[in-house]
Amino acid sequence: MIKIKNKIAALFLRRNTFANISEGTHAGSITMSAGEDVPCANLLVAAGENEGVFKIAGAGELPIGVCTDEGSSGEKLSVSLPGSAESTLLCRAASSISAGNSVYGTASGKVASSPENGAFKIGVALCDASSGGIVEVDPQGFGSRAWQFHSAGVFSWNGGSSTTASLEVAGLKTGDLVMASIAESAGSETSVKASVDAGGDKINFTLNANGTNDSTKISWFAISKN
Repeated sequence: MIKIKNKIAALFLRRNTFANISEGTHAGSITMSAGEDVPCANLLVAAGENEGVFKIAGAGELPIGVCTDEGSSGEKLSVSLPGSAESTLLCRAASSISAGNSVYGTASGKVASSPENGAFKIGVALCDASSGGIVEVDPQGFGSRAWQFHSAGVFSWNGGSSTTASLEVAGLKTGDLVMASIAESAGSETSVKASVDAGGDKINFTLNANGTNDSTKISWFAISKN
């Protein structure tokens, strides 16, 4: 009888090890201490200065998950972990979002379809949402940079004696960014502007003076939204 009691006591003692978040593993969520007041649920959070503490993520801060509760600083709250979750996330919209939009972290832990400077991707919206509302998000690409390198090259002028020419680049979308500079000048051209065509899949170049076929060369690189 004494041996049985000892075994039962040992089982209860083992459970205590799981109360420490620095030990063991976690499936889909973790309990952490709020490093500041959390005014509402479904906000993105980032790692705090101390172990086991989180803070509300800003636009340029890498989020670790989504806090599913609201509470005061120092309170223990649940945080969903997209990297180990087997479900979608519920996030709070900073502005109107349409189903199918990629969404990115913004100030105050919310998400938006237009990335701010230095933002991280959160996923893809599965429903429409209004500003301040809840949006269901498939966390594909969670934590990756909102803007990523797409392609680059050197364009040999093909527009004849004119100031405009274009280059087909598959996969570029309206709103993606292109940077360009003169690599080789054949005349008086000294600067170039570049932009993605309104229909996508093409870069439009504009020189400050007429180019020369095969002699004017332009270095370029494109950055696209993730």
